[in-house]
Amino acid sequence: MKRFIQVSCCLVLGLSLSSCSMFEQPAPEIKPKKIPSQTLGEQYFKPQSLDNQLLKKPDLQQLRDEYAALLPLVKEPEIKQIVRYRLADLSGVLAEQAQESGQVIVPSQQTQASTEQKSKAPAKVFDSAIQQYQALLAEHPTHDDNMQVLYQLAKAYEQQGEIEQSYSSLQQLLKAFPQNPYLAEVYFRLGEIEYNRGQFAAAIKAYQQVIVQGAQSAYYSTSAYMLGWSYFKNNQNSAALGAFTLLLDDRLPSDIIARPMLAQVDSQAQIDALGLGQKRLVNDTLRIMSLLFSYQQSQFESPADSIETHFAQVGSRHYEYVLYDQLAQLYLNQGRFKDSAKVYQGFSLVNPQHFQAPILAVKEIDVYILGKFPSEVLPAKQRFVERYGMSGEYWPQWGVLQQELVAPFLNQYLLELAHYEHSRGQLLDKQVVDKQVVDKQIENKQAAQAYLAAALWYQEFIETFPFDPQQAEVRFSLGEAYASAGHKAQAIEVFEAYAYGNEAYAKAAEAAYAAILAYRQIQLQGGANSPFSQEQWLDLQLISQDNFVTTFATDDRAKDVLYISMQQLFELQRYPLAIEQAQRLLNWPLTIPLNEQNAAKLVIAHSQFAIEDYAAAERSYQDLLVNLALDDPRLSDLQERLAASIYKQAELHVAQNYLPLAVSDFLRVLAKTPDTSIRIKAQYDAATYLLEMQEWQQAIDLLEDFRQRFKQHVLSADIGDKLIVAYQQNESWQQAASELTALWQKNPDSEEGRQALYVAAQYYYKVGNSQQALSSYRDYAHRYPLPLAEANEARFILSEIYLKAQDDEKRRFWLNKLIEGDKQALQDITIERSERSRYLAAMSSLVFAQDRLVGFKNIQLSLPLKTSLARKKQALEQSLAAFNQVLDYKVEEFNTAANFYLGDIYHQLAKDLMASSKPKDLNALELEQYELLLEEQAFPFEEQAITLHETNAKRAWQGTYDKWVQESFNALKTLMPARYLKVELSVEAANDIY
Repeated sequence: MKRFIQVSCCLVLGLSLSSCSMFEQPAPEIKPKKIPSQTLGEQYFKPQSLDNQLLKKPDLQQLRDEYAALLPLVKEPEIKQIVRYRLADLSGVLAEQAQESGQVIVPSQQTQASTEQKSKAPAKVFDSAIQQYQALLAEHPTHDDNMQVLYQLAKAYEQQGEIEQSYSSLQQLLKAFPQNPYLAEVYFRLGEIEYNRGQFAAAIKAYQQVIVQGAQSAYYSTSAYMLGWSYFKNNQNSAALGAFTLLLDDRLPSDIIARPMLAQVDSQAQIDALGLGQKRLVNDTLRIMSLLFSYQQSQFESPADSIETHFAQVGSRHYEYVLYDQLAQLYLNQGRFKDSAKVYQGFSLVNPQHFQAPILAVKEIDVYILGKFPSEVLPAKQRFVERYGMSGEYWPQWGVLQQELVAPFLNQYLLELAHYEHSRGQLLDKQVVDKQVVDKQIENKQAAQAYLAAALWYQEFIETFPFDPQQAEVRFSLGEAYASAGHKAQAIEVFEAYAYGNEAYAKAAEAAYAAILAYRQIQLQGGANSPFSQEQWLDLQLISQDNFVTTFATDDRAKDVLYISMQQLFELQRYPLAIEQAQRLLNWPLTIPLNEQNAAKLVIAHSQFAIEDYAAAERSYQDLLVNLALDDPRLSDLQERLAASIYKQAELHVAQNYLPLAVSDFLRVLAKTPDTSIRIKAQYDAATYLLEMQEWQQAIDLLEDFRQRFKQHVLSADIGDKLIVAYQQNESWQQAASELTALWQKNPDSEEGRQALYVAAQYYYKVGNSQQALSSYRDYAHRYPLPLAEANEARFILSEIYLKAQDDEKRRFWLNKLIEGDKQALQDITIERSERSRYLAAMSSLVFAQDRLVGFKNIQLSLPLKTSLARKKQALEQSLAAFNQVLDYKVEEFNTAANFYLGDIYHQLAKDLMASSKPKDLNALELEQYELLLEEQAFPFEEQAITLHETNAKRAWQGTYDKWVQESFNALKTLMPARYLKVELSVEAANDIY
């Protein structure tokens, strides 16, 4: 049972009495509270002068008895209350001493019990103090000193084992004095009681209050420890970790035992420096925290994530690595090797700069080895090297001692990694060669990656350990790895340094030739990851090959290297040098194969061609052809070369703008090498330049022959276009139209095809081929409603063709299409409406309106007048609507016509009314009256006709005087002769001056 801290009481006459009780584990100390009250002597006796002599320490039991005897004598309530407080305190102190020593307290006369009663009941040494404290509280429930009384009463109850009463007193103390100086201890006692009861939620609240009081409290660390256990018992593991972290923060401060040169705290050294009890407490905390972290594993992907997540929430701590190590050891003890390794790995990943990170990384590797997980060992070693090797981020930051600590592991791991990757690449290559793979490309890529990885490890080993005896072997292996990985540039650098820098090496010639092979691979595959161009690589290769021939002249491979140099010089377009090397090869002292001799001769011929000495090249190729057998496989190629030399001469003439000479050379290709592929291009070019020279008929002949002879050749694709141009320029319209029609038929849905059909229709129309023009325009109008302009022109020409053919029905079909096209453009903003489309629509509408007018005029007003008049009126309305539709287009030319026809309609109606059939049974008077009635009916229509004709006639004043304005004037002469049928009088003017 943990006990209350020391309490001091100021007693009468200045005597101080104290008693202390200590925690079992640990034993914190708190300064005693001094009660600010006057002594009994100051209240009751006169002040005495001090003689500075030390008083004899009084006997506490005697002093208690004296206070008990004094109590009945005191009359003043305040003094009496003070005496009672002191008497209760003395009783409590005596009870503590008796409990510690096992003695029996002799009670005062007021509280003494019989010996018989005492022997029958267990000893309760604090009863007297408890009774007195309770009496004080009962008599003075609101006194300021009750805080001390309640504290001592709770302590007395606890020391006597009456926990519930102590708990009640503590609660009473908190309620009456919520800001008392014993808060940390009070909440700690409450927390202990609740924890022992199993009320962990209540215990948590109490311990939290202790934590709130601050780390200066003697109860802080123990409360943090118990708070963690309370959370753990209450199934709040995350909160428990937070509480245990508070304890570690308190016991392992971050400002001591810093690691030299790293400014990092050595937490394990802190733990080792703790006292036995504190070390046990910290180690037990680390143990329970590792268990809690392991319990949380199911919530995370990695076993180390629980620690990382925790410290991400509470903030980083210097002792984290100890917890990682503790958790890893826990998993290792449980046989969970992978989880243990992942914990070590987790720390290294999260804290790569920590001075303990390499150590834990080595432990990770050791766990994989111990657990027999070979597939994990190499990746772990690779991570170690990448982080802590010379090329890593941390090596430059370490001192010599730290580097020397890591160096043996680097030496071992680097070579192991390099040899493993090198062997893996060779195995993958072998599988490709043996055809044991499904996807060769993937296997080749994986092999290259393996070799490159080996090269990286070799290189790092060379840089890290420059004086290691394995340097020579590692350097050659480095070159092989680069070469196998496809990094030829690096391989060349390594091999040449090995071959020519240290000629005594046994593999010097092999290294030199390996460098040449690497150059060849660069030429074949390209210089990936290289700062040089292909030409620069060839320069370097030529130097390397020259070094090889010079240094290793007796090597069987020297002649082949010279042959390669010849070819490369030719490819570099260094033609004079290529000719020189070819001649050198032909003069080689040893016999060379016939095919290599021919190759050297061809290099000479090709070089002449390359330096644009085409006449010489033509002669050289002709000489080679003469010496070749008819079944020689090179015959065809050399004929092509001969054709090329002639063709090149033609090209030179083209460049000099000597087109007739160029055409002559092109035709010479046809004559000398008719079966070569270049002949095709020569004929095509000849025709092209004849077009440029405007030799249309000769060009047409060549083009037609070309298309007939080489139908499937790609150049035939645009022969039709060239022929179209030639036909047009030659004014062969029918042939041009036929070619354009063929072009349309080939691509009817393309823009080119559409335009071709339109132009073809124009050409047919132009040469008077009405039938083909009609067919082409009809196909165009039906197939291409857009663009509107071309479609309308096609419709208009179709209407004109049908007009000439007097096919009114088909003509009106296309006139209606003109109206619909303009209407569609008016409604659809994506179609551009033009003046032309409006004009054609107005023209077409006038034709349809004229048709209506004819129908109107053909209706005679006959008896019964009512019936015929109704028909006449309906026709009138339709005619008016038709002509008004013409007016809506607002085209001046058709507006005057429409206005004329509108006036003519009304005039015709008036005339028809007057000329209508009369009833036969009318007498002369009735007939006269009937005619007057008809005249009245006809008059408004005649007036309307006059108005319309006058409106149309007034257009003359605005500058418009066309056929229809003139017709309106003529009509007015009939309708209003008095105004419009006047005869002009001529008057001679006298010029005499009077």
